[in-house]
Amino acid sequence: MKKTAFSVLFTASLGLLSANASVDCATLSMSVKNSVSAEQSKVLEIVSAEVATSPDCACEIVKAAIEGSNAKTQTVAAIVEAAATAAPEQMRLVSQCAVAVAPDALAAVQSVIAKLDPNLGESGTSAKGAKNAAVGEVSEMPNPLDFPGQGPVGPTPGGPGGLPLIPQLPPVVIAPPAVTEG
Repeated sequence: MKKTAFSVLFTASLGLLSANASVDCATLSMSVKNSVSAEQSKVLEIVSAEVATSPDCACEIVKAAIEGSNAKTQTVAAIVEAAATAAPEQMRLVSQCAVAVAPDALAAVQSVIAKLDPNLGESGTSAKGAKNAAVGEVSEMPNPLDFPGQGPVGPTPGGPGGLPLIPQLPPVVIAPPAVTEG
C-alpha cells in the first residue's frame, strides 16, 4: 500500500514538473516584442536565440519580432531566415506566420525558403530523397497518346468518365393498354 501511494505521488509530481517546464509562448512573445522594440539593431540575434531555445514557440517569436520592429520586407525575410536556421523543422510554420503578419513580404519570404530548402514543396519529395537520385537523371514519362484512358493520364476504369460501375440497361418501355370500344 505504501509503495502504491508513493508511486502515485511520484508520478503526479513528475507531471507537475513537466507542466511547469513548458514555455508559455504568449509571455515569451511579449518579451521578444519588448526586447526587439528596445533594441531594433539586434532583432536577428534575439530571434535566433529565442527560437533555438524554444522551437515550439517559433511562430509567436517571429510574429512578435516583426511587429516589435515594424519590419520592412527585407527585414521580414532576414527574420524568417534567422528563425528557420535556428529551428529547421519549424521552417514552414515560421514562413507562414511571417506572411500572416506581413503579407507584402510574401515574395521575399518565399525566396528565403527556396534558398534554404529548395525541395520543400508539396510534391512529396524530400531533400534526403533528392540526394539519392543521380544528378541529371530524368525519369521516363509515359506518352498520354499511346494508350488513352490507361496509366497516370486520362480517366481510370470505374471512375468518372471511365467504365460505369453499374451497367446501363436498355430503357423499359411500357405499352399502353389496348382500349376497345364495344
